[in-house]
Amino acid sequence: MQFDQMLNRVVEGDCLEIMKWIPDGSVDMILCDLPYGTTQNQWDSVIDLAALWKQYERVIKHNGAIVLTSQGVFTAKLILSNEKLFKYKIVWEKSKPTNFLNAKKQPLRKHEDICVFYRKQPRYNPQMTAGEPYNKGVRKNQLSGSYGDFGPVEVKSDGERYPTDIVYFKTAESEGTVYHPTQKPVALGRYLIRTFTNSGDIVLDNTCGSGSFLVAALLEKRKFIGIEKNQESLLFKKEGINLLEVCNARLEDARKSLLLENITAVINDTHTGKPLSRKLMEQLQQKLLNACAAAPEGLSEEFILQAVQQELLEY
Repeated sequence: MQFDQMLNRVVEGDCLEIMKWIPDGSVDMILCDLPYGTTQNQWDSVIDLAALWKQYERVIKHNGAIVLTSQGVFTAKLILSNEKLFKYKIVWEKSKPTNFLNAKKQPLRKHEDICVFYRKQPRYNPQMTAGEPYNKGVRKNQLSGSYGDFGPVEVKSDGERYPTDIVYFKTAESEGTVYHPTQKPVALGRYLIRTFTNSGDIVLDNTCGSGSFLVAALLEKRKFIGIEKNQESLLFKKEGINLLEVCNARLEDARKSLLLENITAVINDTHTGKPLSRKLMEQLQQKLLNACAAAPEGLSEEFILQAVQQELLEY
């Protein structure tokens, strides 16, 4: 399979074999929820980390970020598997804890780890949050044992806060149907993708499961490559699930949502007459969706704009 054929699709197979098709230094970010090996399920078996790193280090760009979720003992194993590239860990605080079966013996588990690896400083777009502005005045010369002398500096903030290494996101069921017991929320994926990549970059998820990180990449206007072994297995619902079908269905829904968002934005930017009623807006959106569905693959925004301008002449 050619590299171009892998972009923006899910490839079925063993990731250690499929990744051999990816050219050297062609991926901007690896974002993956690897099997942790914390259960007896076959799909949760830990991948050979030495073999995995051989492929990761080959396909990632020199300044690309490798961002891997983990928990417990697997976090330790993951970090020790490549101490040279490991840089730091982000803690995902979850909205709902787990481990209720051991609640009388151990604390409930309410976080997972996100391990960040790279060779050279990757893109870093800190996702700022809002807070209260402050001005603590000017601090005079100070001496720090860690960093040496500091000259006078004004300590103030306009209210923007830099992110910390603890992030809070609701678990996957808050976003809709949960297809897999370890399914991650799309919102978490979008946050990480915005942090370490720019629009148009390529994101690889080599064990994409139900596709949350692929949907996140699509919504953030990144290219993606998904790989899924799609083993025959009974998941937590006691029924077999074809993960490739799940991924493709979720990606199709995301594409429609993104297209509708683009159409609505173009309508709002183009229509200068009397404000459209909700009913008329929905009718116009549906007409344009139908037109876009019938358009050739690789639909451009120019096509959408032209379609909108023609349709708006009727209103």
